[in-house]
Amino acid sequence: MKLDQIAVAPVFPMGIILLLFLLGLFSSLVQYFIVRGRLGHVKAISLSALRLIGISLLISFALNPSIVMRSEHRVTPSLAVILDTSQSMGQSNYGGEGSRLDEARSLLLQGPSPLLRSLSENFEVRLYELGDSLRAVGEEELKGLKASTSKGDLTRSLDQLSGKTSLGLLLSDGTMGWDGSQRTDFPLITIPIGSLERYKDILIKEVKAPALAFRGKELTVDITLRSYGYSGLTVPVLLKDGNRLLTAKSTRIQNSPGETTVSLSFTPEEVGERNLSISVPQQFGEELGSNNTVSLSLKVVRDKIRVLMVSGNPSMNYRFMRTALKNDPSIDLLSFVILRTPSDIMNVPLQEQSLIPFPVDTLFSNELKNFDLLIFDNFRYTLFLNPLHLESIKEFVRSGGGFAFIGGPNLPEEGRYRATPIGEILPLRLTGKEGYRRSSSSGVNLSRSGLTHPITRLSSDEVDLSSFWREMPFLDGINLFEVKTSGSVLLESSDEIPYPILTVSDYRKGRVLVLATDYSWKWYMGMVAKGKGNYGYLRFIDRMVRWLTKDPSLEPVQVTLPEKAGLIGQEMEVRIKLREEDATGNRRSTVSLSVFSPDGSRMMTKLKSAQRPGEFLGSFVPEKAGMYKFRVETPAGHLEESIIITRSLERLDAAPDHEKLKEISASTGGKYLPRGENLLREIEEYAKRMETRFIEEKRFSVWTTPFVLALVLAFLGGEWYLRRRWGLI
Repeated sequence: MKLDQIAVAPVFPMGIILLLFLLGLFSSLVQYFIVRGRLGHVKAISLSALRLIGISLLISFALNPSIVMRSEHRVTPSLAVILDTSQSMGQSNYGGEGSRLDEARSLLLQGPSPLLRSLSENFEVRLYELGDSLRAVGEEELKGLKASTSKGDLTRSLDQLSGKTSLGLLLSDGTMGWDGSQRTDFPLITIPIGSLERYKDILIKEVKAPALAFRGKELTVDITLRSYGYSGLTVPVLLKDGNRLLTAKSTRIQNSPGETTVSLSFTPEEVGERNLSISVPQQFGEELGSNNTVSLSLKVVRDKIRVLMVSGNPSMNYRFMRTALKNDPSIDLLSFVILRTPSDIMNVPLQEQSLIPFPVDTLFSNELKNFDLLIFDNFRYTLFLNPLHLESIKEFVRSGGGFAFIGGPNLPEEGRYRATPIGEILPLRLTGKEGYRRSSSSGVNLSRSGLTHPITRLSSDEVDLSSFWREMPFLDGINLFEVKTSGSVLLESSDEIPYPILTVSDYRKGRVLVLATDYSWKWYMGMVAKGKGNYGYLRFIDRMVRWLTKDPSLEPVQVTLPEKAGLIGQEMEVRIKLREEDATGNRRSTVSLSVFSPDGSRMMTKLKSAQRPGEFLGSFVPEKAGMYKFRVETPAGHLEESIIITRSLERLDAAPDHEKLKEISASTGGKYLPRGENLLREIEEYAKRMETRFIEEKRFSVWTTPFVLALVLAFLGGEWYLRRRWGLI
């Protein structure tokens, strides 16, 4: 036993214990001098020594001595082996020897000295799969793991492991989420999987395009391509609308790896939601083809409403309607007035006439598609338009254009237009008795359909609205029409036999309106004369134009889509707004939202009221890429829209990112270990620095042992025995 193995823990202050020792020594000396004369020097010293030793042992009880036994122990480090199972690990390995996941699995389980078995000899190994989340797995599960999950978040996973294990070993190709700015106390050894030098792929890394475009205005889309394994290669970049090629441009890939940017410009000509695609043809040897195409959604709107107006004569109706249209800055008006017909006899040579010929063929064969609305105002079109022109008008409306047919005495007779394409798209037909009546004035009444239609619903109060239209000045001339089943009458005459004055209908994708009078201008002048202003007439013309051109502000339901493109797994939120006059009194139960996935199945949705009246927030979570269609239904109408959901472009880059692995190991205080013969030795040498050792200390109190107690009794008993034997007791 060594002195450093004995420890004391005094129960009294050391000064008192020292004083007791001195008193014991003093009592022993006193006894020596007392008994020396009777027993002699030797016996006196023996008795005094026995007393001194016995008293000292008793006083030593106050020191509470103990024997300390120390032993050193080594704690086996715990090692978390993390296997990346993201989609990129499913890419084929160089040489066609399985996938990257197979390479990592082979390193762990196969060979003469499998890494996992060797590590288990020196570490407490725990296995984890890193996919959408971190999941603990058993060794028997390794063979069945598949690379089918999205990129895992390594930062969040290390937070889960921190404090549970002392060291981590990551086998990955580096394509994972990592917040490099966040340091952790969990060191990570990274082993790179895959080979960047042999990886070949061309992918669309980034697309910059506005979500909103104007019809007729050039739009530029910037595309960034990233290439691996190709250099000095020229590839075409295609921009398509469905199967129709909009534009294309070739770009040259200079380096590997490297990036190049190309800009594609085109001019959208059609209004509406356009589902576009950007693609690069797959090259020979490419590892991945799904990242060569990117879909994007583009909403094309009008910067101005283009209106073509043809009037049969320079009437008051033409003057007031033209003024109302010209005063609207959002309308681009092109108008023509017929001052003479082909049947008029002119005694002046053609080259000396100041009036220009009406450009019929240019307008109705070539340029009509560039307009949003066509207005015929008291126009005897049978004198100017041939069957091809009339068919062009029909196709214009069928494709989504608006057509307003304003009445008057110049309308052709029933037999002249009924069998024409114009007669087919109109929601009315002439009565056959008389085409136009000017004998007596007629007022107008609002029909039941007019109470809710946006053109005539100029007020949300039905009583005030009906009174407003009844107070309108009388019309001095009306056309006598009969309504077809396709038409919806909004205003009718107040005669004994009510004739339709304002009738609307849909024709395929387009809309048609018939105003059966050339005296609507009196709604302007007559109301001004009554001191009530021109508000009613101007708003009527404005709403007429906007309804015919499908302006969203007049639709019963408006939907605002997210500004950013939708991604798989991220909640998509759409804002639903009811028309102002329909919002009052509507509750959540009156609005429904249905969303359909690309395969047509109905999805789970959420719908809640927003802070403003008449506004709702709908949301859904897309589970895969593609076009999602949704339908909003309300008592006032419905709306169908679509939105494209894509994968994150970052997730489509499956190239090994070994630089990220180096960054991860440096940030965590770990080490980057490329594969080699000394991989196990490198791991073990690094792990020695993480090794934990502790000293186990055990204390045994001296006074708890029977031997010490017996020794004390022996000295005290020995003194008593000698004193008795020598006659001192």
